[in-house]
Amino acid sequence: EADALVGSKPKFRMIELICKKLTGLYYATNEVLADARMLGAMAMQGFGEETAFKLDDGCIRGTGAGQMQGILNSAALVSVAKETGQAAATIVYENIKKMWGRMWARSRQNSVWFINQDCEQQLNGMSQVVGVGGAPVYLPPGGATAQPYSQLYGRPVIPIEQCDTVGTKGDILLADFSQYVMVDKGSMQSAVSAHVRFLTDEQTFRFIYRVDGQSLWHTPLTPFKGTATLSPFISLDNR
Repeated sequence: EADALVGSKPKFRMIELICKKLTGLYYATNEVLADARMLGAMAMQGFGEETAFKLDDGCIRGTGAGQMQGILNSAALVSVAKETGQAAATIVYENIKKMWGRMWARSRQNSVWFINQDCEQQLNGMSQVVGVGGAPVYLPPGGATAQPYSQLYGRPVIPIEQCDTVGTKGDILLADFSQYVMVDKGSMQSAVSAHVRFLTDEQTFRFIYRVDGQSLWHTPLTPFKGTATLSPFISLDNR
């Protein structure tokens, strides 16, 4: 009582986000545009969808060099090793348990499993050894005829194309993207010009989106009690 308080100086890390250009370019002859009246609108829709695909890919696999830095290339990623003697191109329940155990507890309620669609057969056959037998851990109680089994540890399992094929690091991810930050310079900008290829009677469609993103974490967390590092981004090593 009445002792002087002890001050502390918290440390902050500067995160630098510099918007990079994600671009698209498309040429169409005026004859094609006149004969296929919906082509221009379809091009707009197609480039918008591809931009969304590339953004997802950047969040997962981006190198950080001239593009977003994805979680697979983040220093904060925790990659769980395969089991001793584990067969190639497989996923076993021990992998899932260890991935869940390395997820930062405060991120668990926001986390989502992302998988390559090739992984679904492995998940369907996954089992927990019980005595001399076993029990399925992904199939629902009613078996394959029940509601689609798209959760692990109560978190959604979402197939995406950006995950690698089964057996390769990145084929299954457990991630909390509330711990990932993105910035942009407004919405995607689109422009159409008749002058770029005026002599060939073509229209030019141009799309530009300026964006950057990276993990808020720069290293895994060593817990106050315990030695196994934790992170909001978990992957499974090559098998």
